[in-house]
Amino acid sequence: MNLAIILMSQSSSFSECFSAKSYIRGNTLTNELSLHLVPFERITKIVDQNLCQMYLPGKLVVAQIHYDDISFPVPGDNEVNFIYQFNTEIIVTFKLSPANYLQIINKQNAMYELWYDVNLVKVNNSVNTIEHVKQNGTGCFQKISLSYSIHNDIDIFVTPNKCSVIFSGLDVSLVFQNGNLNSQIPIYPCSTGCESDEYQSSSSDFSAVKIYRVRRTPAIESVLQEFYTRFTEYRLIPIKLQLKFDTNGVDTVISKEIENKSAKDTWGCKTHDTHLILFSTLNPNNLFVQFRDSLANKMLCDTQNATTVKIDDYLMHESTVYREQRTLPLEVFNEDIGVTFEKTEAYTKMRDNFVMDVTMTIISVSFLDANGFIVYELTTYRNSFIGCVANAHMHIYKHETCLQIRYDEDDQCMIQYLNDFDKNTFGVFYRENGKVHSLGFYIFHYAVNYSILDQRICFKCNEFIADNVYAAPTCQENQELTKQKIKNRSTVVGFGIVSRFESIVLNNIVPEYLGIFTPFVVSASLIGLATITASVWLIISSLK
Repeated sequence: MNLAIILMSQSSSFSECFSAKSYIRGNTLTNELSLHLVPFERITKIVDQNLCQMYLPGKLVVAQIHYDDISFPVPGDNEVNFIYQFNTEIIVTFKLSPANYLQIINKQNAMYELWYDVNLVKVNNSVNTIEHVKQNGTGCFQKISLSYSIHNDIDIFVTPNKCSVIFSGLDVSLVFQNGNLNSQIPIYPCSTGCESDEYQSSSSDFSAVKIYRVRRTPAIESVLQEFYTRFTEYRLIPIKLQLKFDTNGVDTVISKEIENKSAKDTWGCKTHDTHLILFSTLNPNNLFVQFRDSLANKMLCDTQNATTVKIDDYLMHESTVYREQRTLPLEVFNEDIGVTFEKTEAYTKMRDNFVMDVTMTIISVSFLDANGFIVYELTTYRNSFIGCVANAHMHIYKHETCLQIRYDEDDQCMIQYLNDFDKNTFGVFYRENGKVHSLGFYIFHYAVNYSILDQRICFKCNEFIADNVYAAPTCQENQELTKQKIKNRSTVVGFGIVSRFESIVLNNIVPEYLGIFTPFVVSASLIGLATITASVWLIISSLK
């Protein structure tokens, strides 16, 4: 169809390609105008030479917006164009300068102009509405996290995008769910002792501000304490950072929910893999939270007035949340490697749906004083994973200890995601009368290749780490003590294996006595063979 026939057509026209309900929406954050071209309501009913369908699909269309005394793009700017698609809403974006945006923000009338096939056919139409909407501004932040020191200051760390923010009169707050309502903690600009990238009263570049700090003051003490009360009751309450400012009478709101909320480790308690939450191949019915540094086997911090420790962990898979809590006396917590939670129906369902890249955990460890008041907290956010050991045997010789391990081939097992390590530590423990006793740590140079399912790892006494407190002072004495504890059936003990990636409480132990010249063997497998008679914890961990 040539252009003459198109122009002479009386049954249809290009003006019927879009509806009179087309509209303009302004973004006060980015200084952009979006022309929403809505398809004509009866466009599919036009059957006699429907030019929109016959001629335009795939064609270039040039667009302009006209206000009373200003047009966009302004002279000298690049043209704005789009490719026509039949019977489809098309959004055309015009980027304005802040000064030009202020010129049109209060104007009530506008029209758009479309040039089809560049300069051959022109259509003019008025827009139905012009909106300058309040924006939630979630796109103004790439990342956002919260760091707190219980009952004190709160830092919100952000990675900002380029957004136009007016700092004069800026209202910043931390918004949290308080029952059925939302409460706000004001965040005031820093005026003294500010960090270079902290929100200050003189701030003018939004992209340069990386810290918004809630400073504890008498003015906000009440709402700050209410925040900590709600947050420690349930760690998943919605919390967001909100910035609000006025643009010529239009309120603009930038807000983004904060998912990662971690405690500041001001006491220096967190060491290496202090907190892990794990599934176990050997014990799939149990959930184990490991909070012990594998080398020192104790928290490296001052617990001050704490008398008890509360473990609060959340296992999250998409919209499902599984929560477990337990409170321990401080002396028990200081000697235990971790906490085991027994199977529940909800946990079993979560375990059946487990996907490593989807299932997340939040674990908080709260130190409480005699009145139940939280004096300190540790938190961790990370993916959870399934343990990798299918079975294990421990062989104790006179001068060395060997661990025979078979790894699981489960594609959700952590070993699928690990690299080899050339420095590792190995630790032996036994549990007796509710207490955990260290029998020694060993350092060894052994590249653990997790792609090899069956492995044998041996630790010699010349690799014994002597500068720790153990049940006995030397490697040989600890090895002998280990044998005696296992052989002594009058003592009630239990066995287990704990590694950096595994926490297994073993309910099925077989002590075998094969003769004076053969190694003493302790075995662990999935098959129930005997009653628990001793407890040894084996720890493998990388040194950093």
